[in-house]
Amino acid sequence: MGRENKKVAVAAVHRERIMNAAEQLFSEKGYIQTTIEDISKLSEYSRRTIYAYYESKDDILHHIIEKGLLTLKSDLEEAVTRNRDFMSQYQAICDAMSKYQREYPHSMENVTGAKAGAFDQLELPDAVKRILVLGTEINELLADFIEVGKAKGFVRQDVVPMMTVYILWSSITALLTLTQTKGRFIEKQFSISEKEFLDYGFKQIINSILEVRV
Repeated sequence: MGRENKKVAVAAVHRERIMNAAEQLFSEKGYIQTTIEDISKLSEYSRRTIYAYYESKDDILHHIIEKGLLTLKSDLEEAVTRNRDFMSQYQAICDAMSKYQREYPHSMENVTGAKAGAFDQLELPDAVKRILVLGTEINELLADFIEVGKAKGFVRQDVVPMMTVYILWSSITALLTLTQTKGRFIEKQFSISEKEFLDYGFKQIINSILEVRV
């Protein structure tokens, strides 16, 4: 490994450690209550070092969001390429969304709750620009999945792919959030596992656009 490549690799390790500390604090204290000083103490990096890698607390959050979306995009690409039939692809997409919520909760929370008006600024931070590009690429990937489903006769012909992506995204994330907050109650009330409830919910969601219900 050349000197420059080693320098980049070392910087990546430092950035990751700072990001991990910030994620832990955001979960424990909340984003607003967490300070750079808190992140400094937990990560064991000085404030000066943190600012050498990130411009601000917002910048750290933006990188956390970007990391989650990069992983989600990769998982979604794998979901539609490794599986041949439509329903297997859909199940893999739901699994990818579940993993996204479980492993990158701050990324999902901020993506789902973001208001469009927040991105109307002329000069956006580079990390935010990358997030917007990733969001567009993920939407297009999912829209293509629906379009192919229409072409193969699985999805109704009146379905508008891109609008449907927004509806499916909001429905799946709402179901995941419900299960996360009310999972134990649901398990007890219906005598089923959390996975069984999710599978039932995922099926109801996709049935809304299928030519033939499953």
